[in-house]
Amino acid sequence: MPRLQPTLNGLDPYVCVSALQKCIRRGLEREAMEFAVEMARTSKHYFSWVCNRIEICAHEDIGLADPTAVLFASRAIEQARRFYKPDRQGECLIMVGNAVRCLCRADKSREGDHYQAVCMLNSELNNYVPEVPDFAYDQHNLEGRKRGRGVQHFRDEGTQLSPSPESPDAYEEEAFQLWFQQERERHKQRLF
Repeated sequence: MPRLQPTLNGLDPYVCVSALQKCIRRGLEREAMEFAVEMARTSKHYFSWVCNRIEICAHEDIGLADPTAVLFASRAIEQARRFYKPDRQGECLIMVGNAVRCLCRADKSREGDHYQAVCMLNSELNNYVPEVPDFAYDQHNLEGRKRGRGVQHFRDEGTQLSPSPESPDAYEEEAFQLWFQQERERHKQRLF
């Protein structure tokens, strides 16, 4: 890591960003914000770093445990970036603070980070190549068309949902009738 200038009060910026995220993980909202302020008051570059880290933290440490908190934090950080003024940081820090408090109070889960690590590192370290499942070959790709797969295969295999929807799809039957009609029309055009 390149050596960066210390923060306004002589702290290591890498440590400040680490402390910010660890405090959010533990729900220590005051302490988290104190590190965010230390960085933001040092420079615009460090303010941007804080904003980036908060957005990453939202996905790394909260994710699907509280998607509303992730969305709120993202929007607050987007606004903070827009309102940043080096000589008047109160407005942007309100928005950063709202993001920090929201994430500190949110339900937490590290599953998103673990999930990406398992998938990415297996590919990167073990040269893992995913096996294409048979149901992926349908009329939307060349191999599926070579196998003669059309709308019926798509309906039987390609549109399966899990978990299944709780309420019926009001348009499914009509859509498939039209897709079958479209398939017949295309087949006729190829014959002539």
